[in-house]
Amino acid sequence: MQLSTLFSDGAVLQQGRSVTVRGKTSPAILLEGTIAGMTFYGKSSSTGYFELALPPLEAGGPYELTITSPDDPRESAAVRNILAGEVWLCSGQSNMAYLLDAKLPLQHSDGSEPLRSRQKREFIETVCPSDRLRFITVPNKCTGCKEEFFEGSWQPMTTGNAPLAPAVAAWFGSRIASEQNVPVGLVCCSWGGTMVEAWTSPAALRRNPDTLQKLELWEKIRSQKKAWSGKPIELDEMLKEFARPDRGNTGFIQGWAAPEKDDASWQDMTIPGSWVDQEISGNGAVWIRRKITIPPEMAGKELFLKTGGIDKQDTAYFNGVEIGRSGEGLDSQFWDQPRCYKIPGSLVREGENTIAIRGFSFAYDGAFRGPDDLWRLAGKDQELPLAGLWKAQPEYDLGQIILMPYSSSAPNTPGVLFESMFATLLPFTFSGVLWYQGESNAQTIAEARSYQKKLENMIQDWRYHLDQPELPFFLVQLADFHAPKEYDPYSTWAILRQAQYRVSRTVPQVYLATALGTGEAEDIHPQDKKTVGLRLADAALHYIYHRENAPGGPLFDKAEPDGSALKLAFRFAENMLLTDHPGKSFYLAGEDGKFFPADTAELCGNILKLSSAQVPEPRSVRYAWADNPNNILYDGKNPAPAFSSEEAI
Repeated sequence: MQLSTLFSDGAVLQQGRSVTVRGKTSPAILLEGTIAGMTFYGKSSSTGYFELALPPLEAGGPYELTITSPDDPRESAAVRNILAGEVWLCSGQSNMAYLLDAKLPLQHSDGSEPLRSRQKREFIETVCPSDRLRFITVPNKCTGCKEEFFEGSWQPMTTGNAPLAPAVAAWFGSRIASEQNVPVGLVCCSWGGTMVEAWTSPAALRRNPDTLQKLELWEKIRSQKKAWSGKPIELDEMLKEFARPDRGNTGFIQGWAAPEKDDASWQDMTIPGSWVDQEISGNGAVWIRRKITIPPEMAGKELFLKTGGIDKQDTAYFNGVEIGRSGEGLDSQFWDQPRCYKIPGSLVREGENTIAIRGFSFAYDGAFRGPDDLWRLAGKDQELPLAGLWKAQPEYDLGQIILMPYSSSAPNTPGVLFESMFATLLPFTFSGVLWYQGESNAQTIAEARSYQKKLENMIQDWRYHLDQPELPFFLVQLADFHAPKEYDPYSTWAILRQAQYRVSRTVPQVYLATALGTGEAEDIHPQDKKTVGLRLADAALHYIYHRENAPGGPLFDKAEPDGSALKLAFRFAENMLLTDHPGKSFYLAGEDGKFFPADTAELCGNILKLSSAQVPEPRSVRYAWADNPNNILYDGKNPAPAFSSEEAI
């Protein structure tokens, strides 16, 4: 007889609820189980699979579970040292998988001890040993098949075991065990760098138009032998099969490179920047143009047009004449390579001149890349900056084409981690789910915008397969990352944080704990996992265990116009305060949707009133809208989650 790995010695089972134990044994035999003086029965299927419903257990233990068969005495199993308490599923990508003993340098360059190391030592000194806090880790497995079991074992939180526990989960579990005075079990099931699509079942992916195309792509590939070779299909091979080369330069035929072309109706585009993120076009061909004034001393002399990388190919023109090009067919080698094209002196005239660049991208992003100082017109002794507003016009739009290295062993293949990892837990009973994921879905604005529907779909999917329709989910809103900014309208992380906030508002029993204030500009894996774990615990103690503590910082509720101001209402805002000028993080917009920094802020209880001289009649607000924003709204302890009052972004 073989039992699910979750039913092994040292297991923690959810208190007060029936828990299903599953396994394999001889076909079609009667099964008898006993635990805590209670007896229960079931039967194996014609193939030997069985599921038995254990009666609810009171918190505590240890208990012993035995399963035998009156029909076949050879078939039996026993599980010892079982505790009943609170069991939490901890899942996501690398920031959830991040261990207390994460492999980072032991010292900073100045010789000081890193925060990660200090927090590990603090955990071991203050929490360990604790037999009432246990964890089990589902190992990373990607097979392309629906797996039934995983290899692992329950571990008590001892000094020796603790370093192998995910840090966020460990800090969360220690707080819940202490406050609730019950055993806590942590089921850890994460994989770094993975997208939410990988954790969603194929059936659920098929119901969402945003993921159906990806699933159909994988289904087309999986019938081929190479999909089962154990190696991801190379991106170049994917591009050859599914991408298409340039259709041909019709923009030049229409005179788009010519100085006399009237481009007043073209859209404004910030260069450097992504034409996908700025909603100029999807993949395909996009033109940008700019007039540049040449001073007398540069006229008639050889110049060089210098730019950042252009994703993926380009053709450049000066006063209607081609001066250089990079890439052809499905060539992607130039996507991040700065350009330098020579301009003959015969083309350079005093006064107004026209630069035009045609970019072509057949997949992923489409962009004229930075930084700003790479974009310049360079002469022998003088340079003219080119970063700023240009005019842009799509020649043709292919939509957003995002190809992944799908295969049976590639962890971002749609549905593959649901089947290879999550399915090994089914069925089981949890108190709730901690979900720390989203960084990999914030690579483009289109991906970030589609995250809300994808996450809602996954939550419903997991609840269905766990047979817990109201299973609580606690989301970690992404931490600060990249260079600090007060506001960035094209921040994919801000858009994804808004998706997380919206899911917590639209889906019952979904709650939010922000990681703002714990991030690191240069590291996508911030070391401060204690703060995140304890914020999740605060939220769970309030919403699930009905403590009177605040579940986090001020939580935005609604916004209403109030004359020339916008009135914002918050929950959990008894001690709400601003730590800096409102314009460093609050941005207001009127009906035109153009955002400007707030000039003034007035706090009164749970109400924050904002205004801006540049927005006479504000209708919407964005807070902490950048990859690495200023966090200035607190409750005295925790920052408010990032948010926007807009219904759609």
